[in-house]
Formats: sequence, structure tokens, C-alpha cells
Amino acid sequence: MEICPCHTFSSMSKEKKKKKDPEVIAEKEKAKMKKFDPRGIQTLFRTLMRNHYNLLKMVDNKASIILTVNSIIISLMMGVIYMAPEDSQGVLETGSKVLLNCGMASMVFALIAMAPHKYIGLKMNGTSYKGSLYASNFSKMSLSEFQNEMQRIISTGETVYKEMIDDLYYLGKTIAFKQKMILVSVIFFFIGLIIAIIHTLSHGIMIEKLFFQN
Repeated sequence: MEICPCHTFSSMSKEKKKKKDPEVIAEKEKAKMKKFDPRGIQTLFRTLMRNHYNLLKMVDNKASIILTVNSIIISLMMGVIYMAPEDSQGVLETGSKVLLNCGMASMVFALIAMAPHKYIGLKMNGTSYKGSLYASNFSKMSLSEFQNEMQRIISTGETVYKEMIDDLYYLGKTIAFKQKMILVSVIFFFIGLIIAIIHTLSHGIMIEKLFFQN
């Protein structure tokens, strides 16, 4: 029995239409999205870790800027007091004391934010997380203890992902604490600066006149 070429051509065109049907393609894409994607999970962890360590760098950079700005302003205020006339020194000394105290408090909180972070703390008591992936923690172990701990972590894929999730969680906790310290540091700096400016201007003293007197 001969097959009509028209019939075969029409059947092939129908099959092509079915393959190119957008609804069929959308269903296939949905099915792919529902499946477990190890590459997607690895990309997710890699991106999250990179973002969190970038946040740690940003915190350190902000703390360094706060320390530098405070030290410069305190040095300038010392020079202003030295160059000020005797009738203005009392007002400037009061403003400088406020700025100095707030600046020192700001620098203390900035230094706390810059301090090396640790995962082990009060919040981790009662949990099974040991922070074995962090250098400050596993450096306290012996070589055999560290090898056993790494063998435990990489024994199954589930323990690897669990360890990474715990590590990411406590890293986020550390970043949140450091960001709070930076916020408190900036608040102290602004409070001291605003009070010093208002106190100085309220007594009719302009700082630029002290530097550019005729």
C-alpha cells in the first residue's frame, strides 16, 4: 500500500506545530522549574556568600571612614581653640568638649564594628552548629579533629547544604550586629557635630572668621 506524500507532509507539519506550540513549551518549562536543580542551588549559595562578604567589606570601609573623619575633625577643633580670641575660647571649648566626647564614643563603636567577627557566641549555645568552616574556629582544632569534622560535613550532600545554610545564617547575624554598631557610631557623630554647630552659632561665632581674620 502506497502512502500519499501529501498525507506524510501534512502529518509532519502537524508534528512541527505541536513542537512549536507555546503552551507545550510553557508546560515543559514549568516542569523543569519544579525539578531539583543542583546548579541553581550552587549559584544561589555562591551569590549569597559573595554578597555577604561584600557587606562585611562595606562595614569595614564605613568604620574606617568614620574613624578618619572623627580624627580629622577633632584635630581641626584643637587648632580652632588655639587660634580663637580669648573672648571666644570659652564657647569653643564647650562645643569642642561635646564634639570630642561624641566623637570618641563614635570611634569606639566603629572599632567594635571593625573587630574580627566570631560565629561562636551566646546565641549559638544549645545549637549543633560548630562554625567549622570559619578559620577562627577550626584553627583551635587539631589536624585530626578538623579532618574528622570535614569528613562529617562532606559525607552526604544533605550535611554539606545544612552546614552552608547554618554558616550563612550566622554570618548574616554577624553582619546585622556590625551594621547596628555602625549606625550607633554615625548617630553619635551627628549628635556631637550638630550640638557643637548649634552651640557655636547661637553665640554668634563663625568658624571661618577665626581662620580668615584681617
